[in-house]
Amino acid sequence: MKINVLILILITAGLSISLEASAQKKVQVEHSIYIDIPIDSLWKITALEYEKIGDWSAGVKTSEGGSIGGHNGEIYTERVCEPGYKGFKTTVERIIDYQAEQYFFTYQIAEGLPKMVTNATNTWSHQTDGNGTRITMQVNMELKGLMGSLLKGTMSKKMSKILQENLEELKIYAETGELHERKKELNAQG
Repeated sequence: MKINVLILILITAGLSISLEASAQKKVQVEHSIYIDIPIDSLWKITALEYEKIGDWSAGVKTSEGGSIGGHNGEIYTERVCEPGYKGFKTTVERIIDYQAEQYFFTYQIAEGLPKMVTNATNTWSHQTDGNGTRITMQVNMELKGLMGSLLKGTMSKKMSKILQENLEELKIYAETGELHERKKELNAQG
């Protein structure tokens, strides 16, 4: 009898852990920064030259355009990025929402996600702020499994740091045409 109760407890506990581990876990991280250039100038860098993120972001070693068109044929709708961060795979990023009139776009990481991440998007919105522009980046990720549950906090902190650094690098590049020190170091590594 005691053995049957113990087995039932173990099975129930295992089922509970399994159900919790299989549930989707969501991570949302948002950062913004003021950039002292007009909104159209910043939009050119971030959206119209979407495929050139590797020119200024230390998080991206290299990037190139994939598909072109979609949004009046004016932009690349896909880019392939070789990451500048250790432990990340090459990604394919596709624009899934593009609203030029509102200076807003969202891309989805279509390939290259870790197995525990089932979906990841990044939304970039631009707003006029005095003589400059406030840009906001918002990452949304869905995690699965036990690893997703265990690493949710770590992933959130890592993405927060990545977004903050990306915005700092964009600000330097957009305002001065120069690269941030992190990007210069990455480029020097070859």
